[in-house]
Amino acid sequence: MTFQPFTSSPWTPPTSQPSGTSIISSSSVSRHTTPPSEGVSPIVATPHSGNEPNLWSDKYRSLSTSNVGSMNHSMGNMKMGYNEQRKVLGDLSAHPNHVSPHALASPFMPGLNNGAWGPPLPMKPSQGIPRTHHQSQRSVSLEERLAQAEEKIRELTFENQKLRERNSFTGLNTNAPYTSPPVSSRSSMIFDNINPSFNNAGYGQVAGLGLQRFEDPELCHDPSRFSNGSDDQLDRATYSAPPQLIGPILQGTFNFADMSNETIRPIVWIIAHRLPKSSSESSGLKASVNALAGRIGLPRAMNPSCPLVPSIIEWAKPLCYTSCGNYLCQQLLERGDLRDREAFIQEIRDEIVPIASNKFGTHVLCKAIMTQELETPISDALLQFGIFDSMRTGARRLWREYLQKCRQARQFDIFVKINEEMSGRWAELACVNEHGSIAVQQVFEVFGSQELMEPCFKEILADIAHVANNQFGHFAITKLIGYPQLYRRTCEALLTSYPPVAVTHHGVNFAKIALTEGGRGSINKYIDAICSHDDGQTPGIVAIATSSIGKAHLTFVLSCLTPAEHVRVRQTCRAYSTTLRNSQSGNDLLRSLGLMQAVGPRNRVGSS
Repeated sequence: MTFQPFTSSPWTPPTSQPSGTSIISSSSVSRHTTPPSEGVSPIVATPHSGNEPNLWSDKYRSLSTSNVGSMNHSMGNMKMGYNEQRKVLGDLSAHPNHVSPHALASPFMPGLNNGAWGPPLPMKPSQGIPRTHHQSQRSVSLEERLAQAEEKIRELTFENQKLRERNSFTGLNTNAPYTSPPVSSRSSMIFDNINPSFNNAGYGQVAGLGLQRFEDPELCHDPSRFSNGSDDQLDRATYSAPPQLIGPILQGTFNFADMSNETIRPIVWIIAHRLPKSSSESSGLKASVNALAGRIGLPRAMNPSCPLVPSIIEWAKPLCYTSCGNYLCQQLLERGDLRDREAFIQEIRDEIVPIASNKFGTHVLCKAIMTQELETPISDALLQFGIFDSMRTGARRLWREYLQKCRQARQFDIFVKINEEMSGRWAELACVNEHGSIAVQQVFEVFGSQELMEPCFKEILADIAHVANNQFGHFAITKLIGYPQLYRRTCEALLTSYPPVAVTHHGVNFAKIALTEGGRGSINKYIDAICSHDDGQTPGIVAIATSSIGKAHLTFVLSCLTPAEHVRVRQTCRAYSTTLRNSQSGNDLLRSLGLMQAVGPRNRVGSS
């Protein structure tokens, strides 16, 4: 915007003044009734000599502008050395009740001799520079200053934007609360270098630009929140890495060669909380883990401010549950200092069993329990949770590593404690789920002593019919058959079990293995077991014959019998023929033994 106060004036001199009135003095100015011949505003003289005082000094302030009229005609007769014309500046009239219209039309502020609101300085005619040139030069200077101010605004805004983008993912790791305050058009600092008169107090606007002068509000920053990785001052639930960093990490485009300390904590957060949805994201996360793992083994003195280890400890729990994060935790437990390892275990101490049950977290704890100093808190957590309850979960992997270590160290107290607490619950554990079944199998792998395995083995044999026919327990029986030192006792238990094992597909297979491998002696024992009805119990052959799979199994058994054994089976079935008739397989057994007449086509139900 351009301000030109000297080109035109909104007022004109009065035209109805008395013709005979004049003021004659050595320093006075005459007034005539003849209006000015020009269309410009009234003029007032400016001293020609540079030694004369300024026109707006106190010496000339008493001059009344109400007497000023058209002075073009009178100036020709006055040889006073005044030859430059200038606008009347509007001093107040000396009369108390009279205000000259000229004073109200002046664009200058009374009482100011310089500055933006003051009149221009007098200029000698010898300079030969027109008045319009000074006006345009003043306007151009103001425009240049405004342009400089706008340029400064843009530069500071751009600088702030760059600094915020740079520090957006550094979070609270910087030492300074902020780099620079935000710059706005309302800030007074922008106009400090334009003109001193712009800072005059008492005006609501800045130099007539229409901008209110308001100070920027005070920034309320708490320096205590800007400490490096402090758990007490940071709410982990609300923290998240900056979006501009998540994309490059998952896409694998992040340059880890230029990775700074400020980016390490957000990268660890991404590894802990972002699950890969594609092979490319998985590759990006693996590259991040490899880049960070390479820094774990470095001496702390080389980079004492590196937040890698504190960040891993801070996000220890979510890291243990991810495919890439658990590897980063393993690297810390393998290559970190003992103090860092203990801090890591302390961080996850209340979730040791859930982490051990996770398919990723179990690798972390299996690595940790190899350290002697970390063994106690982990084993205490398992025992506190309960041996049975922990073995029925994925923590049985951790139990395996721990028991193997104890056996190698000849620490047998834990085995004794396990047998005492698990008394009467081994068969239940073998049938509860797949983890329990594997835990029972691990007893025969890692206990290492027949004396320590005997309590579990006896309980399995005592309830072998239930275990052998269970969807999880039959794996434990298969394991027992595979051990030479346990094979004979296991097969004997399968043959002599009551109730019999051959009532399901798994039981039939175990019975057939026992009969085939044991020879004639096994068949004799088996016939005695399934035909015995001591103490009023129903013979086992009845249970086998009434089962859905018993017909095929009994057909195989009858093909292996001697005449004496065949007679015994026939007598037992005749005694319990009523019960056997209630099932189709039982009727077929009675017909095959000749205890029931075969029904011809004419006598069959539903035949024509």
